[in-house]
Amino acid sequence: MKKITLVAMFSLAAAFSVSTQASERIGDFTLIDNTGKSHQLSKYAYNKALVIISQATGCTTNQENIARYKQLRTNWDHRGVSFVMLNSDASDDRAGIRAEEAVWQYDFPILDDETQLVAESLGVSYAGQVIVVDPVRMNVIYRGPLPAQPANAPLGQVLTAIVADGADSREMETVTVAEEAAVESCALPFPARDANMADVPDYETVIAPILIERCVGCHVEGGIGPFAMNSHMMIQGWSPMIREVIMTARMPPMQIDPTVREWVNSGNISVEERQKLIHWITAGSPRD
Repeated sequence: MKKITLVAMFSLAAAFSVSTQASERIGDFTLIDNTGKSHQLSKYAYNKALVIISQATGCTTNQENIARYKQLRTNWDHRGVSFVMLNSDASDDRAGIRAEEAVWQYDFPILDDETQLVAESLGVSYAGQVIVVDPVRMNVIYRGPLPAQPANAPLGQVLTAIVADGADSREMETVTVAEEAAVESCALPFPARDANMADVPDYETVIAPILIERCVGCHVEGGIGPFAMNSHMMIQGWSPMIREVIMTARMPPMQIDPTVREWVNSGNISVEERQKLIHWITAGSPRD
């Protein structure tokens, strides 16, 4: 089975809007969870799927569905499916995430998406949204709410399809299920994205100074970096790689979790700088 049949989906979708499109590709990423553990999407490649549950502190949708999240995990984790939560609320921080877990006992790793860049890449729009990703082929194959009937609803059908022998997510369509009530209850604003896409960061006054401060010490002619950041054309050509190494926290080197300890010589790059760089690249790495 490679294609997902949608007849049953639409018969169950009275309260939802179900749509499909060609399988959506995403890039690799690395985030730190509430316990300080690092998670990289590509390192889940031993699984057939990764289920990502969007979470926000105080979101009643999350709090009311804890038992159902755990039941979903029980139903699927022995079949090659892993589960994490993703906190992308711009108003949350690591301390707040830990406090929420201490009270509600989600018992899932809660990844801290402080830049919101991972949520943007996954198409997350509200807490309580469920995303299913193939961590090998980096495809999104489901995006929507946790259904009342997980075995028969679109989410259950997608998981059944991806764990089947010989399943190939490249031949599946991305299933998106919209639920207006869920969006309204725990909607996530994306202020940095909206601001930066409405007024793309200027290369000369914003982007170049960030690169000079964070990258050019190594990325010069004869330096230890694999290419020299000596022109806009060079940076534009390497933009996909720049995006990848920022999203996976491989560059700048020596990044240290600031919630553990501050180091004067760490390579940490600020949330705002990462957002500006990635949004500039998303806009096409323009010169003007």
